[in-house]
Amino acid sequence: MKYRCSHILLSYYEAEAASSTRTLGEAFAEAERLTKQIKQGKISFQDCAAKNSHCASGPRNGGDLGWKDDFEMPPDFERAVKSISIGDIGEPFVTNVGVHIILRTG
Repeated sequence: MKYRCSHILLSYYEAEAASSTRTLGEAFAEAERLTKQIKQGKISFQDCAAKNSHCASGPRNGGDLGWKDDFEMPPDFERAVKSISIGDIGEPFVTNVGVHIILRTG
């Protein structure tokens, strides 16, 4: 199965390859705040990713990760993507690399 999503990654100091000094709790609270702003239409997902994401896809592609096949992403990330309906934004979730916000686009 192929799927497509856009992604915002918020780093915290204990994450792998951390690029932030904030705590996990601070990163999660920020993810919740940004998700709410996106859902309310205060900022587009792409602009939010470009300004806030610690993933290279943020500033380069507005968070777009392109089309992916099964098993191209870590299992927890793949499960999250597959649980979101196309066009929806999932709730923030934590992995070993940071706090994620996902927009399922395909």
